[in-house]
Amino acid sequence: MKDLASSQAWFVRAITTAEREELPEGADEANARLTPGPRMSPLERLQIYRGAYHRRLVECLADDFPALRHALGVAAFESLCRDYVARHPSRSPSLNAYGATMPSFCRNEAPGPFPLRSFAAELAALEWAIVEVIHAPAAPPLSLDRLQNVPPERWDEARLTPTAALRILRFDHPVNAYFQAFLNGDAGAPPEGAPSSVVVYRGGPTVWRMDLSDAMRAVLEALAGGEPLAAALQRAAEHLDALDEGDAARRVTAWFREWVSSGFFTDIRLEHGPTR
Repeated sequence: MKDLASSQAWFVRAITTAEREELPEGADEANARLTPGPRMSPLERLQIYRGAYHRRLVECLADDFPALRHALGVAAFESLCRDYVARHPSRSPSLNAYGATMPSFCRNEAPGPFPLRSFAAELAALEWAIVEVIHAPAAPPLSLDRLQNVPPERWDEARLTPTAALRILRFDHPVNAYFQAFLNGDAGAPPEGAPSSVVVYRGGPTVWRMDLSDAMRAVLEALAGGEPLAAALQRAAEHLDALDEGDAARRVTAWFREWVSSGFFTDIRLEHGPTR
């Protein structure tokens, strides 16, 4: 049993060692631990498993980042993924979270000249937000009845609980527009830098994306961060200075109504006691 455990540990190390690296304990170890096949040596048989393992990880990343694959090109994307696999080997039986560090890898770790580094990192962040929202636990959305139970004089202190299936993102490139063009089949060259914001959320079984203005993002980030409603609305003031007070209030009310109806929040609470 001790010898079996040793062979199993070696086999795992051999399979998961990056393809660009030497096998653990050298290639001769394969001949000592594995049997030959009718047409292949022990090392050749091992390389089949090794190649399949790494190919599966690359395929997993391609599933999670299809727009990034399109933007970089198949060959460059596969090279990026193999670098990622070498530096971030899988540590879990599940591959659901394997691509979590791809955005930071694109920005900070990808080797060599990488002219699309910033855009690639942001596009990967958008695609990973979609993956996270897909896998986020479901919760009943905030109902209109709960909202109507809040006394009007206490709205300023109300705090909202965001759904786990919500991600608010800000970028230096119009990555959501590029992602939509990719879905439409007409994505061209990666766009020039231009600030943008987007919220990714799930409504039922469907994942949605909504572009946000600076004012919308400021309010939504504050609400999702647990700030009371009065403080959240104050954050929008600097972006709405050009509007009269009534128009600004109507605009924020419309945003709030859309966010609630879209299921952005699951609960509402007051600083000094629950809603009825």
